[in-house]
Amino acid sequence: MLGTFVLAISALAIPGVAGATPPIGSVDTSNRIVFTSGSLTGVFEGNVPHVTFYATNDLGRSTYQLNFRALMEFNTTSISSGDDAYESPEAVARADFDSASWVASNFYPIKDNSTGTTIGMGFNFALDGPLQIVDRTGMSHGSLKAGDVVLVIKAYNNTRTMPVNGQTVTINTAEIKIDFVLKAWPFQSPNDSLALQINMHSNYNHFVLDQKSGTTSVDATQSEATGVAEHPFLETSDAEQVVRYASGPVTSSMNIGFFHFVNTANVTASDGRTTPVPVLASYKAESERETGVTITFLKLYLVYPYFPSGSTLVHDPSFGLQGGLPTLYIIAGGAAIAALAAVLVIRHRHTQVQRYSVKN
Repeated sequence: MLGTFVLAISALAIPGVAGATPPIGSVDTSNRIVFTSGSLTGVFEGNVPHVTFYATNDLGRSTYQLNFRALMEFNTTSISSGDDAYESPEAVARADFDSASWVASNFYPIKDNSTGTTIGMGFNFALDGPLQIVDRTGMSHGSLKAGDVVLVIKAYNNTRTMPVNGQTVTINTAEIKIDFVLKAWPFQSPNDSLALQINMHSNYNHFVLDQKSGTTSVDATQSEATGVAEHPFLETSDAEQVVRYASGPVTSSMNIGFFHFVNTANVTASDGRTTPVPVLASYKAESERETGVTITFLKLYLVYPYFPSGSTLVHDPSFGLQGGLPTLYIIAGGAAIAALAAVLVIRHRHTQVQRYSVKN
């Protein structure tokens, strides 16, 4: 009986399997793009690169937010490429994604290069007008034009293992892959680096980072002080680095959200030559006002090194769901175990009484 209960709950906690329903895309009345892959649904705002995702059929589901917020150029004299060294660099220029207009393409099939068969679905979410770059004094430092920033959104019919920058990455059916493409950035100095700021938020607003030093828990319900520097993300030896949205202390959600990013990116020069470059990262719990309300979140910086004018940078993050055993079920399971134990004790005692009466 208990084994059946555990098996049933474990089966419910599986977010996606091979051979699942092919990805489905639509646009709702608010111009939001609704993209469903396996048990995962991602909702992309139609005018800014903000994503809300959740388990489609999970009745007690949690919702997770992933907002591509800004590009920031940093003076990198304070950043070391060593595994353990990272200091908060000084901002040189910033471009806020929310200040520009964005547009989504039509959905299109993803084809296998060797067979020509359809293996998934995608769409592009692109900058649709000028994006102003402002320096530290508030003065304009040029701008990006339409098409210079593109998020290539992809989901697959089946779990797929693919090479990314010479490394192997597996994308399951409850996961959506994003190619972040930046075609131009007017660096002020070849000593600078560029950071993609991503704000992560959820109902519970706690996060778990898998680092080479072990797992790190971050409470993003409270903003860290402004004087606190970003914390270095100490990357593991794996190709993909992992940030998980932690589940609440009591939740009925059967799935846990995650964000992956590959620890290298590709830079393609104007002459067509492609070079892999390392991707560093840092994080901090922060807060800001959105639509008149102050919210707290985990700010994640993905840091790219300088690349020459005319080059294109491509990086490969993804987001999705992993199966988990929800806390309410654990509580229910504990109650079931306790109840079963009580029944066994009662039956054991009852057997003893019967045995004694026969003996007498």
